[in-house]
Amino acid sequence: MKPMPTPTIHLLEPELRQLIAGRQFRAIRDALSALEPADIADLIEELEPEEAVVAFRVLPRSLAADTFAEMVSETQESLLEELGDERAARLIESMDPDDRAAVLDELPVEVAGQLIARLSPKNRRVTQAILGYDAESVGRIMTPDYVRVRPEWTVARALEHIRRYGHDAETVHWVYVVNHEGKLLDDIHIRKLLLAEPESTIADLMDHEFLSLRADEDREEAVRMMSRYDRTALPVVDSLGLLVGIVTHDDVADIAEEEFTEDVQMLGGMAALDLPYLSTGLPEMLRKRGGWLALLFVMQVGTIGVISHFEGELAKAVVLASFIPLVISCGGNTGSQAATMLVRALSVGEIETADWWRVARKELLTGIGLGSLLGILCLATVSIASQLGFVDTASPARVGFAVGTAVVIIVTWATIVGSLLPILLMRVGLDPATSSTPLIATLMDLSGLSIYFAVTLTLLRGTLL
Repeated sequence: MKPMPTPTIHLLEPELRQLIAGRQFRAIRDALSALEPADIADLIEELEPEEAVVAFRVLPRSLAADTFAEMVSETQESLLEELGDERAARLIESMDPDDRAAVLDELPVEVAGQLIARLSPKNRRVTQAILGYDAESVGRIMTPDYVRVRPEWTVARALEHIRRYGHDAETVHWVYVVNHEGKLLDDIHIRKLLLAEPESTIADLMDHEFLSLRADEDREEAVRMMSRYDRTALPVVDSLGLLVGIVTHDDVADIAEEEFTEDVQMLGGMAALDLPYLSTGLPEMLRKRGGWLALLFVMQVGTIGVISHFEGELAKAVVLASFIPLVISCGGNTGSQAATMLVRALSVGEIETADWWRVARKELLTGIGLGSLLGILCLATVSIASQLGFVDTASPARVGFAVGTAVVIIVTWATIVGSLLPILLMRVGLDPATSSTPLIATLMDLSGLSIYFAVTLTLLRGTLL
């Protein structure tokens, strides 16, 4: 998800439109070159398509590539169409490998194929290698632009190598040691190299303790590792341990934002949007949201069946119907709390699916504590409501005790369901965020009502019933 444009961009927009209308290309180039790529992208996206193409064409090639990478896919595709095959191919060629692969992956297959065919043999090979990995894997976000050295080199030779080739690397904060086969042996921070004696060898600086990612791992693993170990870059290896690329903090930050956005949307009871909110069309919005709403609607029909089943008993103790909204909210809110916490804990690696028993035990105790608190509050509520005339019952204490007991059981049940459902979904290979707040609430409506009627009717049988 792209950040909102800054106020500065809105102030520049009228001026930029005037420069475009006056065909003052040098002034446009100077004005845009003073901005960061992300800000230029936001500014160009505010323009009309004809104006956007003019503004983009005057950018220096390297700045144009960085700016293009910051744009939403809709704008990227529009610009590529306006630029023509030759200019579009040069633009794609000048992008960083990971950004290039990300753009091509979003384009229609025919368009992407034509652009890949126009790449240089080296860039075509690198791009196809990245695109060969699964869309959600680490391999899709890695870059092959990094600095590598040999263990037998001296520090002086390594620094000379960095000075010569470092400007093409994604980062020089970390230098990677590989053998003649390309197998990763170690990683060394640039600070360690700069402070070492020039005649020392790289092998003298190695401790053979390093972190790495597998290219076929889920990209969320890169987010977890970089956050846990506070790294700016991590090496990526294949199944043989050969160094094939690196993942940098900016790529991981983008992935973390995407995954968080996706989880938030799914927890809200909808399929995750593929495009930013304002770029999502009405048909797509209806498809992403309508399916979940229809499913939840059908599930809620079950509550009608539960109430109908106990209709005879409700006719004898109408007072019980007054507390149905209270019971439903207790179960739904408690279950949603538990599900939200567990989805987050699973996503950041605080717990694993193997920890389900520890989670169940913890939530059982938590549920009993929360349920007891709410049960006592329910008992007081029934008593006060009876005194104020909100409910009509000759035995407020009995009703309060019955409803309060039901609440304790429902809240305890809700914490267990809300906490274990995300773990169960992850265990079977599904996204735990699928256990959305509306889904948990609907499940608790069905099960909570059944528990409520079973408990209250059992405790009140022979008195009010």
